[in-house]
Amino acid sequence: MLRLFREKLQINIGYFLTRLRDRKMEPTSLFIVRSLPDNDRITMEFDYSHDGGKPKQFRMDRIKEEELGQTFARLKNSITSKFIKRKRKKNEPEIVQEDTPLKFTINGVEINTESKLRVAEALIQGSEVCINEQKYQVSVNPPTVLKLELPKSMMSGFPVFPKVDLQFANVLDSEFTWNRVHKDFNNLNNSLKNLNQKFLSKEKFYTPTNDDIDHKIELSCIPKLGDRSGSMSTIVSKVVVEAGPGVCPFEMRHMYTSELTDSTSFRVVSYNILADAFADTDFTRNELYPYCPPYAQSIDYRKQLLLKEILGYNADIICLQEVDEKVFDRYLLPALQINGFSGVYQMKSGKIREGEALFYRNSKFRATEEHTIDITQSLEEEAFKDIKEKLAKYEVLYEFYKKRKNVLQVHVLESVSDPRKKLCVANTHLFFHRDFDHIRIVQGVVSIRHLEQVMTKYREQGDDISLVFCGDFNASPQSPLHGFLITSQLKPEEYDLQIKDSGEKVTNFDFSHSFKLTSACGYPRYTNYVGAFHGQLDYVFVDSNLEVVSVVPPPDHEQVTQHLALPSIVFPSDHIAQICVIKWK
Repeated sequence: MLRLFREKLQINIGYFLTRLRDRKMEPTSLFIVRSLPDNDRITMEFDYSHDGGKPKQFRMDRIKEEELGQTFARLKNSITSKFIKRKRKKNEPEIVQEDTPLKFTINGVEINTESKLRVAEALIQGSEVCINEQKYQVSVNPPTVLKLELPKSMMSGFPVFPKVDLQFANVLDSEFTWNRVHKDFNNLNNSLKNLNQKFLSKEKFYTPTNDDIDHKIELSCIPKLGDRSGSMSTIVSKVVVEAGPGVCPFEMRHMYTSELTDSTSFRVVSYNILADAFADTDFTRNELYPYCPPYAQSIDYRKQLLLKEILGYNADIICLQEVDEKVFDRYLLPALQINGFSGVYQMKSGKIREGEALFYRNSKFRATEEHTIDITQSLEEEAFKDIKEKLAKYEVLYEFYKKRKNVLQVHVLESVSDPRKKLCVANTHLFFHRDFDHIRIVQGVVSIRHLEQVMTKYREQGDDISLVFCGDFNASPQSPLHGFLITSQLKPEEYDLQIKDSGEKVTNFDFSHSFKLTSACGYPRYTNYVGAFHGQLDYVFVDSNLEVVSVVPPPDHEQVTQHLALPSIVFPSDHIAQICVIKWK
C-alpha cells in the first residue's frame, strides 16, 4: 500500500511540474484514452515512430484495473514486434535479437514492469507520456466523429442534412465546412483537387444551388464539446447534386409562415408524412399510387421535400404520423435538433416499425411529463372498464379491436416565457378502414378518457393547462367520432353503426366527455387526396382555453391535381399538413 501511495504521489507531482514546464508548448502528439464510466475497459491509441522511421498506429484495449507495469510490458512487446521482429523465412536460421531499448515515463516518472498503479488512475487528462524521446499529451475521451454520412440523393434547392454520430461531442458545438468538388474528385491528384474545390458554407446543413448541379459535395466536421476539439473527419458524397423539381406548392404556404410566432402564441403543425414502409412497395407503386413515379415514392427523394416543407412552416409544435423509426432517427431528429427542436418518438407495436413523432421548439417549450398509452391495451385497465363492457357485448368487434396497434402519444409542455401555462399535446393515428367507424369511436373514447385524467391531475395541482389534440383520425366531419369529439357526446341512434359481416347494429355506444373542442384548422375540402379517395381525415383539436389566431390555407386544388393525385414529385405525402397559430385566452 505504501509503495502504491508513493507511485501515485510521484505521478501527481510530476503532472503539476509537467504542466508548469510545458504550459507554453504542449506535446505535438496525442495519446488518446477512451474510458466510459459504465465500462470496465479502457482503450489507448497513439502513433509511434521508431528510430526516425515511418510512424505506425498502436491501439490497446485493457481492463481499467490492470496494473500499469503490466500494461506497458504488453505495449513494449507490441512495439517490438512491429518494428524489430520480422517473420523468419523458410530454412533461414533463427535470428536472435537484442531486447529493444524502450523507456516509458508518465509525467517524468519512469514506469517499469513492477509498477502497481492502476492504468486508469495514471492516464488522466493532460498528463505527459514519453516513449523514449517522443512526447505525448494524454487526451481522455476527446470529441470524436464515429460516423459521417451524406444522403444518397441531393437536389438543388433542398437542404442536405448529414448523418453525424459523435462521441464525447455536441453537434451544436462542432464545426462544419461544406465544399463543392468535381464529380471525379476522388480520382484527382492533390493539385487538381485543390483547383476543383470551392468553399460553400460553414452552417450545420447546406442547401445546394443550381451551381452545384453535377458536382459532388465535400463535408468536413471538427467534433467539439465546449472548448475541447477532436480530429477532423471528411467525406465526399457518392452522388452528384441533381436538379430539383422546381418550386413545390408547400413553398407557397411558407409565405404564411415566414416569421416565428411571438411569445403570446405558438404555431402547430399536424402532418401524416406517409411512412416509407407503406409508400415504397410494389403494391403502392402499381396499385395505390400508379400515377406517382417510383423515384418520387422513395424515402431518399421524399425526405428532402419533407424536411424543407416542415422546416419552412416555422412551427413551435410539430405532430407527425406514419413516421418510420429509421426516418425519425436518421433524418427528422438530427435535422430538427440542429434547428432548435427537441423530439420524441412513439412506435406502434407490431411488425412495421412506424409510429408518431412530436417535436417542440426549445425556445418556446420545455417538456415536463409523458403520458403516452397503447390505446388497445389501455382498455383492460380499471379506468376504462365501462367502455370495455360495452364493446365486449359485440364479440366480433372486441376481438377485432384487440388486434389493433394504435397509440396515443401524450406529452405535457410548459411555456418557457410563462411556466404557469402548460399544454397537454396529444398525437395519434387511428384505425384506417372506412367500414370500422365503431372501432375508431372506441379508440377515440379511450383517448379522450385518458386525456381527461391527465388534465384533471394538473388542474388539481393548480396548473393552467390546455389541450391540443392532433392526428390523422381517419374520420370525416360527418363521422360519429368527429361528432363525439366536437359535441362532447355520442348518441348511437344518430348514427348507423353496423358490424360489417353480420349486419348487427351497435346500439349501446353512448359516451360523453367534458372538453369543449373545436377544429382549429376548420374544415378544408380534403386533407388526404389519392386516386381512389379524397376527404378530410386530419385535425388539430383545441379546447376552450385556447384561441385560434390564424390558419394556413390549403394548396390550390389545381396544384394538388397537377400530377393527378398525391403523393407526387412536388408533394412528398398523400396527406396535406394542417397548420395554425394558437394563443392562450
